[in-house]
Amino acid sequence: MQRMAIYMILAVAAVIGALFVRGAIASHDPAEWHVDPFTISRPVSPNTYYVAPQSMVNATVDLESPVYAAPAKVMAKAFDDYVLTQPDVLRLSGTVDQAWFTYVQRTPVLRMPDYISVQFIDNEQGGSTMAIYSRSRYGYGDMGVNKARIDLWLQSLASFEE
Repeated sequence: MQRMAIYMILAVAAVIGALFVRGAIASHDPAEWHVDPFTISRPVSPNTYYVAPQSMVNATVDLESPVYAAPAKVMAKAFDDYVLTQPDVLRLSGTVDQAWFTYVQRTPVLRMPDYISVQFIDNEQGGSTMAIYSRSRYGYGDMGVNKARIDLWLQSLASFEE
């Protein structure tokens, strides 16, 4: 009986270890993860967070995006500069000139990758707005990690809001 319990514990530990290694060494294909956040389709799983102008997208947003007094390229530069100072963030694709990026950020403990696509667009008043889509690669839920990340990142742009 004790031997069976030990085997079960070892099997569970092996599965958890394999999942950890899989997440930690996962490659990031821009063709798969660099998506236009204005045209995404959301999954049914609750491991995403979406900010956009609801009138400009088909998917349901979690938060209406801010309107900024500065043009899209200025906002993209300010955002990119801030995001790249965050822990464990790598720009996967995109440029300031495009005003469209996808980042990968790994979770602190398990090193699982989360993907964040953001695009800024100019509005008719000379300012801009944006869409940002943050999602977990693995798992069903995310314990609010995507929301917390985006809320923090959006605070870095608060001084530009109209």
